[in-house]
Amino acid sequence: MKLFVNVKQAGTRKNFITQEEIILDSKPSTLRELIGAIITKNVENFNNKITEEKLIDYLTKEEIDDKLTLGKVSFNELHNKSMANLNKALEEAYIAYEDGLYRVFIDNTEAGKLDGQFELKDESVLTFIRFTMLSGRMW
Repeated sequence: MKLFVNVKQAGTRKNFITQEEIILDSKPSTLRELIGAIITKNVENFNNKITEEKLIDYLTKEEIDDKLTLGKVSFNELHNKSMANLNKALEEAYIAYEDGLYRVFIDNTEAGKLDGQFELKDESVLTFIRFTMLSGRMW
């Protein structure tokens, strides 16, 4: 199943929000299954990136310019070579959703409860919105 995920690109001169394609092996029927499938793909990609060896690493002129706007030009080298734990990542994602730290929208409609049923269409657009806690004092 092919889906698109809205991704905010901070600090680039390109579009602020772009859509990235993600292919799922099966069609999820609950939000828990959808989050689980996406987390599983991300953990696999992260762990594969750790074991991947590059012969020659280089940056294009455009990548250097984009990194200059962020204030740091680097090769995105991973300093922590620890593999991600899939079970821990899934547990943390489910708890964070239940605690209201982020919301999921499918085609501009909020997904709702974690174990609630929903109909997901091929090429649906997913948006994950993370809520940030504000700190300060009340006078």
